[in-house]
Amino acid sequence: MHFSSQHLVIYLEAGIEKELSFNGSGLGRILGAKLSGESLFILRLYNVSNMPRKVVIGSRFGLLPVKINGETMICHRGVYVGSNNRVNVTTKLSIAGLTGGMGLLLQKIQGSSTVFLDTNGTPITINLQYGETIEVDEDHIIALLNIAENQMQSNWSLGNLLGGEGLSMMRVTGPGTVYLSPSKFLPPVVQ
Repeated sequence: MHFSSQHLVIYLEAGIEKELSFNGSGLGRILGAKLSGESLFILRLYNVSNMPRKVVIGSRFGLLPVKINGETMICHRGVYVGSNNRVNVTTKLSIAGLTGGMGLLLQKIQGSSTVFLDTNGTPITINLQYGETIEVDEDHIIALLNIAENQMQSNWSLGNLLGGEGLSMMRVTGPGTVYLSPSKFLPPVVQ
């Protein structure tokens, strides 16, 4: 099991070994990790016993497990908690994210694993079919699975502003999956 965020292991049983290492190599990767809200270190946990052992992890709010199989997930920076296999977590510059309110720097997660994301409340999952479109307050977006940059666009309107939703709403078109928080999602401050 791999963890990028610090201070999230609540307890582990005997037979679990820990290994701490740099999250990537090279100055560019270290800078990218810091900009995307990742920890500079990754904690790897291994079961070295012949018996099943428990590791209990927590998060700042709640955990959303998402199974990815060679797919791409875009999420708010700082929400990646860990995964049961190694995944590639990088920084993504997103003009659509910036104009839609998610931010210029997002996390891009790729690989085959169950990924655990930090959430605020019980997540809402929307599976969009091809051509299906929703508008969402970008402060509620946790992650977008298999949704490319050209499937996201901001919808600016005075009505949004006067209605209390902010200046823009994010328009997302399928196919893909949208993970939303029922309350405004505020990603953790990069430490």
